[in-house]
Amino acid sequence: MHPVIKIVSFLVFGSAVSMGDGQILLAGISLVLPLYIFGNNIHLRGALIMLKRLKWLFISILIVYLFFTPGQLLWSDVVWSPTVEGLTQGLLRVAVLVLLVAAVNFLISSTEQDDFLSAILWCLRPLSFVGLAHERLAVRITLTLEEVSQIRKNHLYEGGDELKHSELQQEEANNAASNVASNLKETEPKLLAIAGTANRLFQSVITAAETAPVREISLPEESSPPVHQWLIPLLLITLFAVVKVVGLKNYL
Repeated sequence: MHPVIKIVSFLVFGSAVSMGDGQILLAGISLVLPLYIFGNNIHLRGALIMLKRLKWLFISILIVYLFFTPGQLLWSDVVWSPTVEGLTQGLLRVAVLVLLVAAVNFLISSTEQDDFLSAILWCLRPLSFVGLAHERLAVRITLTLEEVSQIRKNHLYEGGDELKHSELQQEEANNAASNVASNLKETEPKLLAIAGTANRLFQSVITAAETAPVREISLPEESSPPVHQWLIPLLLITLFAVVKVVGLKNYL
């Protein structure tokens, strides 16, 4: 499948799932689940890593919906009981985010970086008609993707063995941060310590940016997708539209 079709299909999928109900969500799951069942195991490992990093976000969303959504109380005898509607909506929102993360992970992990950037360039081409330089945005996306690729290499498996280098670096950084924090706590008030740490961090980022070497970045050539592949996002739109209409008829 052409990378442009992948990106457009994801945009259709994400828009439908994020604004849909339970039936739309089930349709989305039926589309994404086979990709991981019959795909490479590295896709699943990447998705699990991304979901693990977002666990506190999921918990926060669920708590907000549970206790701040009006409706029927789960336990009528408890004043601060969560509501049935809050539980339903919270689980639905979390499930939507999990599904979107899985779709994003599969899109990135199944597409080469040059092909992905070429597709983004093709999609951003209309910006040139309004006087915007889409190449600059593409360069920023290139730099971002390079950093993402480096992070992924530090966390994914290679040859069946997990890379431990990044974990050791993180542990050393945490130990150093703990030592610095303990020293600051003994010599400075807490607020001044936080301000001083933030200022040093900001200065270090500026210094690193100013001393970074200038290098040339070559953008890949843009290629148009085959006409017949545009049927894929059209079929997705049709599928979600049918599911939505059927759901509305059942509701009415």
